[in-house]
Amino acid sequence: MSIRELTAELSRVLESLKQLGACLEQETAELSHINIEAMARLNQQKEQIATQLESGAPQVARQLKEVAVGLGLPENSTLGAVAKALKAKGNLEILQLHEQLNSVGENNRRLLALNREIAENFSASVGNTLEILTRLINQSSFYGARGGYEKNRTGSVLINREA
Repeated sequence: MSIRELTAELSRVLESLKQLGACLEQETAELSHINIEAMARLNQQKEQIATQLESGAPQVARQLKEVAVGLGLPENSTLGAVAKALKAKGNLEILQLHEQLNSVGENNRRLLALNREIAENFSASVGNTLEILTRLINQSSFYGARGGYEKNRTGSVLINREA
């Protein structure tokens, strides 16, 4: 059984998820300050972390499968099932990692939902502002004969010098 290897892989995944959480927390702050450059940098960091997680997933799956088979569990057993089986044998390390992974993952999901909501609200606000500005630009005003501004939709006004 490769419990040590599984523990090492899960520890790496946990660290990557913690890095992602820190990145998401920073993204929340930058979204509230509308710092576009920082958000672009944070998106690159999130992509790098996602790549790390994706590249390590097959290794974790392989280690989990080996440990599950070694414990007499089906090879497609979940980490929770393996952790419970190991707990029964006195190994609490995988169970603790499983609980930490769940906790960090839930925190990351919460931060992602918050950031998505902030971004959607910002996008809607910008859209509304642009719509108002477009209406104002398309509505032209010109100085009328009565000495006041008259609001009419016009394309252009041609003034004849002789008139």
